[in-house]
Amino acid sequence: MKPRASILVTFFAGIISLVGLVLTIGALAPLRTLDGLHRLLTYDYVSFVDGVTMGGMVSDFFVGVALLLVGSVMFTKVDRVRRYSRLAAGILFLFIALTLVYACISPRIGIRPY
Repeated sequence: MKPRASILVTFFAGIISLVGLVLTIGALAPLRTLDGLHRLLTYDYVSFVDGVTMGGMVSDFFVGVALLLVGSVMFTKVDRVRRYSRLAAGILFLFIALTLVYACISPRIGIRPY
């Protein structure tokens, strides 16, 4: 990859990853109990109304994880960080897949929200 293209990819991947990190940390900050973390990981706070009742940016957690994933995939084009970005992308893909499998195994159809 040309040096100029490498710099641009690194810049945009860094911005996308930083926004994703801010959203993810902002979503985890208001959680005070393990029950809140469990509800977050089982997609209970995905709706805007549930996120507002919890406080903070809780409904933006999976958006932040997705942005981190996009940023790490973009970093795979940069030679210096290719190994670590592949590892990060793999871990994020696995995390999203496991939470989706868990959400599909335990559906909440017909259950009233908290």
